[in-house]
Amino acid sequence: MSSPRRVWQERFFRWLDNRQPRANDHGLHRKNLYIFPSVTGLAYLFLSLIVWLLGTNYQNNLILALAYMQISVFVLTILNTYHNLAGLRVQLRGADPGFAGEKITFHLWFSTTNPRGCHYVTVQWQDEVPAIFDFEPGQEHREKIYAQSRVRGRLRPRRLLIQSTFPMGLLRCWTWLRFDASALVYPAPIASDMPSGTSVGEEEQGRHAMLSQGDEFLGLRGYRPGDSLKHIAWKQYAREQGLLSKEFGEFTSSRIWLQWQDFFRGDQELCLSQMCYWVLRLNDQGSTFGLRLPDKEIPPASGPGHLQAVLTALAEFGEVA
Repeated sequence: MSSPRRVWQERFFRWLDNRQPRANDHGLHRKNLYIFPSVTGLAYLFLSLIVWLLGTNYQNNLILALAYMQISVFVLTILNTYHNLAGLRVQLRGADPGFAGEKITFHLWFSTTNPRGCHYVTVQWQDEVPAIFDFEPGQEHREKIYAQSRVRGRLRPRRLLIQSTFPMGLLRCWTWLRFDASALVYPAPIASDMPSGTSVGEEEQGRHAMLSQGDEFLGLRGYRPGDSLKHIAWKQYAREQGLLSKEFGEFTSSRIWLQWQDFFRGDQELCLSQMCYWVLRLNDQGSTFGLRLPDKEIPPASGPGHLQAVLTALAEFGEVA
């Protein structure tokens, strides 16, 4: 059952959605800034009320003057707190991809038309860790705001909270902004053994030998002390061609295929994470590799562009277009 606070928040956000459409460029002004006394501000007002009651009860003009001064300070603080955020402009300039479980970086640019700048501004995605900034006038500030990823796919943070209690902490001025923000989250790599047969390609082109493995005849070489008698080429020795040894091994394709059926053991996310591990490892080795998923195939290649395409395919696997 939803808590009263969450029900109220959902209704408030629905009201906000009608007033503030989703965009990647927002300016803060009187139509999207909200202000209300903080806990400190409420305590300050209560104290002002007590002082006023004392001055009225004892008909003491000095105490009444103190109460009126307190209210004047509070009213001026309302204006200063509002103007601290008014004129601030926020732009979303993209996001960096990452792996599940990591903090994903969103790039936001801030600028302000306020000649005094914006001070002690707290910025955070909804339910994420806040960051505090000061923004000077006439400058563009490039800041990184982080959102925690938990699963692969597209991370779409909800709303961005911008708030400040500057200068006295008596009032909180805030706004919720909706951005068309998304970041690609790759599967978290999990180390595993390369499944048997994964590296065997369907094409003979580009084949090379792997020595000391398998029982396929690779050729002849000169005899070395310690070679097994079973590997000595006796026919060539009988023809007086010298003492030679046979080499055995197996051929493997230089084009490696990472195939879904080789990794899948009933757990889809584990399968994708293990494939992601081998994608990163083969890329570090400079290998040429391809990817076969049930709904997509990427031919063998190498390089940063190929790595990006493969990781994207793993991240978006199973998503409905």
